[in-house]
Formats: sequence, C-alpha cells, structure tokens
Amino acid sequence: MVTQDPVTTGASGKDPDAGAVVHSRVYRHGALVAENLPVAELERYRRDTDAVVWLDLLAPTPTEFAAIAPAIGGDVEVNRIALESAMSNRGRPRLMRFADHRIVHLRAASFDAATRRLSTTDVAVLLFERELVTIRSGPGFPIAEVLDECDDNPELAGHGVPFLLFTLLDQMVEGYLDALDDLDEQILAVEDDLLDGSGPGREVQVNTFTLRRAVAALARVVLPTSEVLAVIGRGGAHQAAPEIQTYLQDVYEHAIRASERIDGQRDSIESILATSLSMQGNSLNEIMKKLTAWAAIIAIPTGITGYFGQNVPFPGYGDKFGFWLSAALLLALGGGLYIMFRRRDWL
Repeated sequence: MVTQDPVTTGASGKDPDAGAVVHSRVYRHGALVAENLPVAELERYRRDTDAVVWLDLLAPTPTEFAAIAPAIGGDVEVNRIALESAMSNRGRPRLMRFADHRIVHLRAASFDAATRRLSTTDVAVLLFERELVTIRSGPGFPIAEVLDECDDNPELAGHGVPFLLFTLLDQMVEGYLDALDDLDEQILAVEDDLLDGSGPGREVQVNTFTLRRAVAALARVVLPTSEVLAVIGRGGAHQAAPEIQTYLQDVYEHAIRASERIDGQRDSIESILATSLSMQGNSLNEIMKKLTAWAAIIAIPTGITGYFGQNVPFPGYGDKFGFWLSAALLLALGGGLYIMFRRRDWL
C-alpha cells in the first residue's frame, strides 16, 4: 500500500509548471511512498537521504526540462551539450560519464507484423546518486510495464537507482526479444510462401526485402545497445549491490542472445534470397529448353518448305505426290524431334 508520507500524492502526473512529466515516483527503503507529485513538492525529497526519486518525461522541450531541473540532481548541473544530444533523437546508444552524473542514451524497438516495419523510441536516462530521469521521444516505449515490474519486486526496490535502471533495461531488452519473435514468424511465413509451389513471385521478393530492412534496423539498435549494457553490467553507470549487479549482467546476456538471433535471421533471409534466385534460374532454364526445342521443331518445316520452294525439279515436282511427300517429311521429322525432346524432358 502506498503511504502519503509526508507529501500528499497528486491526482495526475501532469504538472502545470512541467507539462512533460508523465510519471513521478518516490521510494524510501524500497517502498513506494508517493507518486505523480508536482515538481515543487517533489523537490522537497532531495533533502531526504533515504528517498529515491524517479521522473519520467515525454518529449520535453528545453523550457519544460528547465522547469523540472530543480527537482533532480541536487546542485548537479547537467551537461548541456550531452542533454541536447540525448533529446535530439538522433544519437547512437551510448553511455556518457560526467563528474556527478551519467547519461545513457538508449533506443527501444517494436515490430509491427501488419506493416512489417520496425519502429523505435529514443530513451535518455539521467542517473544521479538518488534520482533517475527517463526522457522518452514518444509513447512507443511501454513505461507502464516498467512500473508494474517495480511494483512486483519490492524486495529489490530497496537498492534504489540501480534497481530502477535494471527494470528499465530489462523491459527494453524484452522488447527486442519480442520483436525478434515476430520477425521469426514473418520469416517462416515467407519461407512457406516460397516453397508452397507458387515460386519466387513478386510478393515474396517484396516481403523478403522488407524483412531484411527491418532486421538491419533492429541490428543498428541492438548491437550498440549491447556494448552499452556491457559497460553498465560492469558497474560503469552506477554503483550497485552485487545482487543487482548480477541482474544487470543478466540483461546484458539477454542482449547478446538477441544479437546472435539477429545474425541467424540475416542468414535465413539471405538463404531465402539465394533460394529465390536459384528457383528463378531453374525456371528460366526450363523456359529456354522449351523455346530451343520448339525452335528446332519449327526449323524442320521451314527448311523443307524452303528447299522445295526452289525453282528446281524435285521428286513429285508438278504432281500431287510431291505435296504428300513434303507433308510426310514435315510430320515425320518434326514428330521425331518432339518425341526426342519429350524423352529428355525438354518439353
């Protein structure tokens, strides 16, 4: 049960002075004591050495962030250039270290099976000694599931900021694994379409290239994030208890597993493309064999009629016998070639 200590919990996560605040939470000794507080009241918890504060911001403007700044970090001045880079939504996942705080730039990902498109949400995490601030570029990252995980693990919440960081990273990597599961299903569906007898049609090719682009986009998110998680797992972002450090390392291992699955999906897609090209080549060879066979058959009557069309006497010249002789030659030689090509499976 959440206690109202000593500040009355706000009814909404929106603050008139800081419209970008979506969630705010205060923990003391692992227990949630207040949430969705106005920034003016939230600032009072900075003097409580046992309190841990979490602020979640959705696409804040510089003005909105300036209004929130007094409630976080105490007297720490957040590096302006690093913060602008984190809020630009164009940065590569990375960890930036400063004297009194850390900034982790991450990117969440989700796959839409209907459109076969990968969508991403930039998430900047500001880490202080007793405060954690998340800045999301959009609503695509399900922060509500992170809150649920925090509520479901009160025995770990006492570890403060490292635990909050773990829940955030764990949910983000779970999103990668969910996207990989969806991509696996789509890749299997394309393989079935390719091998069900319809062959490498245009739809199969378009779907294959679309999936390859989605896998490449996911790789650009997961691979650099794995590097960041490796540093965090070694305690490079915040000093954590050994128990939480183990959880952080486990998240890193899950990210490595996601990277390995991406490599497997790349191989599967390349295999689909190679199979498609091979099937197209085989189909072209069959068509060329048939065209060659029919050309040879047609060449027989062309040669005979051309020969008998010369202005020279020939057997049956000027007589009906000549017509029947030429017709018999046409049918016999053409039919013989047809039978021979059929036996060789050219027709």
